[in-house]
Amino acid sequence: MTAIASITAREILDSRGNPTVEVDVVLAEL
Repeated sequence: MTAIASITAREILDSRGNPTVEVDVVLAEL
């Protein structure tokens, strides 16, 4: 089984200068 250990989200600007959400999801195997 796989569980989510942590989620980190940040707002960045894409190549056209539009705000975009970038998310890191860290998984932990149980």
